[in-house]
Amino acid sequence: MATLEKAGVRKVFTDATDLPTVQRPGFSDMLAYIHTGDEIVITSLTNLGTDNSELSAALDAICARNTSLNILNFPSFAAVHDASERWQLTCAIRDLADFAKHRNGAGTGLITVVEPTHGDRGRKREYAPDSPNPAKRAIYREVLEMLTARLPVTQIAKTVGINRKQIYRIKEYAQESGDLVSSVR
Repeated sequence: MATLEKAGVRKVFTDATDLPTVQRPGFSDMLAYIHTGDEIVITSLTNLGTDNSELSAALDAICARNTSLNILNFPSFAAVHDASERWQLTCAIRDLADFAKHRNGAGTGLITVVEPTHGDRGRKREYAPDSPNPAKRAIYREVLEMLTARLPVTQIAKTVGINRKQIYRIKEYAQESGDLVSSVR
């Protein structure tokens, strides 16, 4: 709430999330309340729907009212002073969501639930930043520091007490996930 008040929100509408956005009473009340040129402030784009179909429907309803959207965890349209241009940017987000929905089928694109993938066999990685074992998380971080310092793999393996093959696995995973720059040998 404090974040919304800080953004200059005059009236707050809330909803339960068990219904699609356009069927929620709070969303309907908000659409009835807003006027052309108003700005709707939300904390996240996911507040408008759990998939692209819901997102598209909600953005269609918002664009139809000639209002703009300010998504607080999104690049801001605050620098755009013309309300008409902010509305056009809001409609561009709607069009992007609609494109993603039709391109890949409903439920994919802008808002997607991504299941974590760990390894080829679906197992959780032993040495990873999100490993359930805190000691192995620490070893992962230590190995990354040593790889960044360009220490030889054999030396790293002896220092942390795991085999070289595991060091190479950690290195490969870290490069794929962006935790380690690929220029490290």
